[in-house]
Amino acid sequence: MKITVLAGTMLTALMLAGCISTQEMPLAPNVVRLDTQSKGLLFTSQTVPQTMRAAARATLDRGYTHFKLAQAGVSQGSEVAGVVGSSNTNFNGSYGYGSMSGNSSSFGTASVVRAPTANAAATVVMFHANEPGAQGAFEAEQVLKQYSQ
Repeated sequence: MKITVLAGTMLTALMLAGCISTQEMPLAPNVVRLDTQSKGLLFTSQTVPQTMRAAARATLDRGYTHFKLAQAGVSQGSEVAGVVGSSNTNFNGSYGYGSMSGNSSSFGTASVVRAPTANAAATVVMFHANEPGAQGAFEAEQVLKQYSQ
């Protein structure tokens, strides 16, 4: 029973200790830098799709139709999400004839819970459909359709 509760607590901590966020920094009228950070089992697999959606939205919001990624990278790791501890103490004692005696034993454990993390970073260079740079580039509308599913 205790093992099941401990495992359930650790799994819940891993899943809930998560989020995903993307920061956008404008570098030029047609260039932005995107940095996406995610943590937790439910979010790390969404790092690249979130970055692609953000690139497509940034492109369309600025009046462009196509984009290319430059200086792109992805990394994965983990961080401490919490510590789950348990302890068990037993005491036996007796009292009689003016004296008291007893003994105690304790046992404790602690488990570190680690949550997975992922990061993606890219410079997004945007183009209008008729510009030479748009050839071979991602089409923003298509990317939004592909990564919204």
